[in-house]
Amino acid sequence: MNLRKGLAFAGVTILTAATASQAHAAEPSELQQQIDTVLANTTGGVQISPNEIAWEGGQAIMSFPLPGEEVAPPSSQAAIDLQTQQAGVSKQSVKAAAAAGEALAAASDSCPTEVFGNDWYCFYQYRDFGGRRLQWNQAKHDVVFFSQFDFVNKTSSWSNKGGKYIYVQGRSQTGYDRSCWEKPLILWQEAPHTSKAFVGSSLDNKADCFWTSY
Repeated sequence: MNLRKGLAFAGVTILTAATASQAHAAEPSELQQQIDTVLANTTGGVQISPNEIAWEGGQAIMSFPLPGEEVAPPSSQAAIDLQTQQAGVSKQSVKAAAAAGEALAAASDSCPTEVFGNDWYCFYQYRDFGGRRLQWNQAKHDVVFFSQFDFVNKTSSWSNKGGKYIYVQGRSQTGYDRSCWEKPLILWQEAPHTSKAFVGSSLDNKADCFWTSY
């Protein structure tokens, strides 16, 4: 190989390597891929932070574990802003509570707590409050289907920080949401201010819908 051909070949090799490196750098992270999948499988979701999706102005918020972590972190500032709106409290009161040393996010399960007034209830992808966290604040008298949030059959633990009763049910017919309401499989009831680190083997990954008391 003469010098000119050798340099040309080297140039192609370097260019190809650089192009491949740029393409690799442009690929979304595993976390972003997970978020993109949920957004593609649902309607109305908006990504509000690197690891959170909100629906209906924050009525429902899904939080993902950060890279290298097994548990979703406490709510981001973007989520807190939405939570204060949903709970009907001012940002000033949240800041005052923080200054007084009260926790913004909660105990070990990171389900938002009484600092927001109308406490939240959360569902978790894995036992011990691990994986994705899907949370609500308001009472839901009409059944809510987990399929709307790409969370069908994905609940292994839960935390109910508020005063509502939460009634969790499963489909009696696979793939048919209405069967979760018309002829549901009754799975469990969440009493106010309780939590469960594991729903049990017989109930694990069976939840398809829920509704709440007033």
